[in-house]
Amino acid sequence: MTTLAGLADADPSCVDDEEVRADRRRRLFAAMDDHGLDALVLGRPAEVAFASGARQLWTAGTRPFGPACVAVRATGRTHLLSVSDFDVPTEVGHDDLFGLFWNPANLATALAAIPGLADAARVGTTSSSPGFPRLIAAAAPGAEVVDGGAAVRAARTPKSAAEVARIAAAAGIAEAALDAMTGALRPGGTERDLVATYLESIAARGAPTPPTEGVACATPSRGPVALRRIATDVPIETGQLVVLDPGAFFRGYEGGVGRTRVAGAAASGRQRALARRCRLAADAVAAACRAGATGRDLLGAWTSCGETLPAAPLAHGVGLGAEPPVIGAGIGADSVLPAGTVLAVTGWVGEAGVGGVLTRDLVLVTDGEPQVLTAGGRDLAGEER
Repeated sequence: MTTLAGLADADPSCVDDEEVRADRRRRLFAAMDDHGLDALVLGRPAEVAFASGARQLWTAGTRPFGPACVAVRATGRTHLLSVSDFDVPTEVGHDDLFGLFWNPANLATALAAIPGLADAARVGTTSSSPGFPRLIAAAAPGAEVVDGGAAVRAARTPKSAAEVARIAAAAGIAEAALDAMTGALRPGGTERDLVATYLESIAARGAPTPPTEGVACATPSRGPVALRRIATDVPIETGQLVVLDPGAFFRGYEGGVGRTRVAGAAASGRQRALARRCRLAADAVAAACRAGATGRDLLGAWTSCGETLPAAPLAHGVGLGAEPPVIGAGIGADSVLPAGTVLAVTGWVGEAGVGGVLTRDLVLVTDGEPQVLTAGGRDLAGEER
């Protein structure tokens, strides 16, 4: 495998978002054509961002489904639910916006006014709600509502070189946060202290919105070993294995890196042996990330090293946040990896009396050798990454 971590040092001022948005629109409408969709109704924030390029405010909690974005193949236009054109790209004109209504009848009227939607024969969506079919029936009376997930995945999964550069830049911010967290790791500190260091680090680099706050876990050396994603204020002990798994956004794209460190001491022989097991199996999975490979190939690469599959996914897509495919125990075995896919490959092994070791790297699937986008310094096995 080759390493492309240097992309993380790219000058952000050289990034041209207009070209990226134009390429994403081209891919989206091409995928709609391939799957016979006349219109596509999207509600998930990452999908809306992909289709429209509009930036959204970060909010905690869940979002109910709503028709936040409508792409119409006949016109090649994207329409956005928004009460303002602030942070809406110029290619989504003011006339392409429709308002927010409490009354669904008014929303149906607004959707029916979208040019080309009323004549649509097949409308795809990746989400739904009990009232959605009736809403579409009012806006597009002759339309069949179908699953648009395959079209969206076809458009989003293979990443352009510009998208890969953004993911690598996000990984660079995460790697800086990893260094800061490693410097702050000491016996007597807490996971919450490490989360605070992480948030401070990414904010100082212009990326204050965290993909997740589950970035630190002091793994137990006694009793069952499990990976937690909720930080506690329990003091970290000397010699304890601590998982550091920071992520970051860069221009909407997510990157991250995961490593395990020892608090206040050198790694013991058993800890290094555990780290070698994790690294060996994770590297085998990364090496299997080639165009045309399946999720079954990745799962087999992990188990061929003598490890059992972890409860968490072994690999998942990365782009505008977490994306398909998701590959792990009981899921994703039939997924096929096209060239241009970026995967977060996550290895996790635990041993009672020792603790747990996690490693996470971003891997670009190509027609040839897989390319690692992350660095992250030495791991506990003493190998440079």
